[in-house]
Amino acid sequence: MSKLRVHVARAVAAAALGLLPAMAFADTAEQLMKSRLGTTDASPVLTEAFRRAAEPVTDKLRAKALECWKANECDTGTGGKLTVAYADGFGENVWRRVTEMEFIQQALTYPEIGKIVYSSARGDASKAISDLRSYIAQGVDVIVVFADAGSALGPTIREAKEAGITVVLHNGTEVGTAGKDYLANIAENICGLGQAFVKAVADGNPQAKGIVALGGTPGNTLSSTWQDCATKEAAKIGGVNVEAKLDTNWTQEGTFTAASAALSQYGKVDGWIYEYADGFRGAVRAYKAAAKPMDTVVALRTDEQGLFCDWEASNNPNFKLYYSSGQNFQARFALTAAMMAKDGKDIPAKIDVPFAMKVAHKGMCNQALPMEMSVSTLVDADTLKAMFPK
Repeated sequence: MSKLRVHVARAVAAAALGLLPAMAFADTAEQLMKSRLGTTDASPVLTEAFRRAAEPVTDKLRAKALECWKANECDTGTGGKLTVAYADGFGENVWRRVTEMEFIQQALTYPEIGKIVYSSARGDASKAISDLRSYIAQGVDVIVVFADAGSALGPTIREAKEAGITVVLHNGTEVGTAGKDYLANIAENICGLGQAFVKAVADGNPQAKGIVALGGTPGNTLSSTWQDCATKEAAKIGGVNVEAKLDTNWTQEGTFTAASAALSQYGKVDGWIYEYADGFRGAVRAYKAAAKPMDTVVALRTDEQGLFCDWEASNNPNFKLYYSSGQNFQARFALTAAMMAKDGKDIPAKIDVPFAMKVAHKGMCNQALPMEMSVSTLVDADTLKAMFPK
């Protein structure tokens, strides 16, 4: 039996004992793709990224990944000549920290990568530009960017390309022109995501009238893109309206404040749409604080399990929960695209990540694992436990 199959057999046994989520491991990249994306019909970049992600995480690799994650810079120990950088526009919540780990674990599958560096702009556009300029000055080989600051980063990203650096963006922000100003942009159809949110609310409650859209940091292009498309979709459906668009800074406290304000103003909210499942736990607290029944439909992008635990604990059939996937793994896709390009492969300017809305079901809450864990993350359970110890 191969080492990979032994690894899978152990994982399956652990899952049966309730120690790991049932879908945490798969013996092929195809199974990982099917469980995360809902299809195996995807870009060669995604196929290669999943192939690497399916490799077993050894104790040695896990220790190195955690070392890199806890610092902003690390030597991989491989002797590789390449330096890869992850420029995060906002790294101060659990979803972003897991996304960083996805990038790190993927980087550690490439022996030619000798150094990994990371920065968070903390939602500050000027710092995001400064971080990119620092990477240019360092002469890194690859920069993967979560471009929350949007078009403000355009001149600096072009400068990075002109300096010979391979730049890839992911998760829905567009800066300049992909394929011209930088290598590629990897994302779901972010407009389609907003449309899918509204359709999910309408499916969950055909009588829904008012929807509140929650977003992240003020002015970020990810939230504004899907929210605009959600508003247009609501108008197309008719009878349902996006009543408000509220910022949360992608935190539970920010979501608590926004949801409390919405409940105070509207009394009852038929539907909520939002990128961030873990953040929405703040809205659950807002309902409790307001002593209101959570009779509502929620449609989300990400899938941190804490919200599924809250949903199960509520035992409320009128609280309906829809989700897509955490998409933390887009950081892996972006790095793989860059590495394939450096290996001479042709990379399309736009790489679509398939997604599908799903209905929450009982059994998705696993108390043995961190509440902040995205059920679709490709980061292994032991690493997640070490990242977020209870």
